Amino acid sequence: MRKIGTLPSEQQAKLFEDFLLTEEIGANIDTSGDEWNIWILDEDQVEQAKQELAAFTEDPGAEKYQAATRQAEAIRDERIAQARAAVKRQVKVRDTWNQPFTSRCPVTSLLIGISVVVYLLLNFSEWNIPVRQALSICSFQVSGDMIRYDTRLLDIRQGEIWRLITPIFMHFNFLHILFDCFMTYQLGGAIEINRGSTKLALMVVLLAIPSNLAQFYWGGAHFSYGGPGFGGLSGVVYGLFGYMWMKSQYDPQSSFYVPPNMVIILMAWFFICMTGAVGNIANMAHAFGLITGIVIGLASTWWREAGKSNRTG
Repeated sequence: MRKIGTLPSEQQAKLFEDFLLTEEIGANIDTSGDEWNIWILDEDQVEQAKQELAAFTEDPGAEKYQAATRQAEAIRDERIAQARAAVKRQVKVRDTWNQPFTSRCPVTSLLIGISVVVYLLLNFSEWNIPVRQALSICSFQVSGDMIRYDTRLLDIRQGEIWRLITPIFMHFNFLHILFDCFMTYQLGGAIEINRGSTKLALMVVLLAIPSNLAQFYWGGAHFSYGGPGFGGLSGVVYGLFGYMWMKSQYDPQSSFYVPPNMVIILMAWFFICMTGAVGNIANMAHAFGLITGIVIGLASTWWREAGKSNRTG
């Protein structure tokens, strides 16, 4: 910290301090006798601050200095809000860390729990067809080797709107549910702790609907690809990944971090699945989930930055 000069009154000193703040120059003021001292916090900004002080001394009534007070107040308010939010997050993590995961992340736990129960019903009981009929994006009729269903989604149009979401709970083999539940635990848990249960639940809905519709209409003619034959949390998983990926890249204040190896693994798996080498995969659900998550991540970052610019403008 270095003193760069003095001003004759407290009013001028505070006005100049506000102006320096809008120029992103940290400064302190104090009094010594009848004068007010100007101290610059960063040695690298001393010369710039001296030039600004010389200009201010020549014309302290200039319009840019008067406008600086309003901008400085907005900047200080923003910093106070950020500090409070940071403290709130720290206290929340500290107070809840020793609680069971189900208490800290109820939505994530519910997604995993329902998926496990449905998987058991689909694979180890006589409830296979009834469960699939209830949770698929539309009902279907099985007649010998033929499977018929209505592409107009009349069930949903007649009020069964849960079908837009419930396919995410159906998994058809052990590796399928293991991967989806593990990634939901990792990604969903991180988002729920950081953003809260309500926002995670809303995000799951926003990701599930377009990924399920895309798979239904464009997944392919085979029942296990398109139509109502698909299921799984993978579309939501890729959406959560896309959201966190964009936040970690473009919003440093989000507290999200996606390791480069996770990006490589998930994107590699994304393209491997598209080759068909690993069997029947809901690739359109993956693609639309990923795109939707990326859009949400970028849009929320842009919205926050735009709001901050309006407050400081």
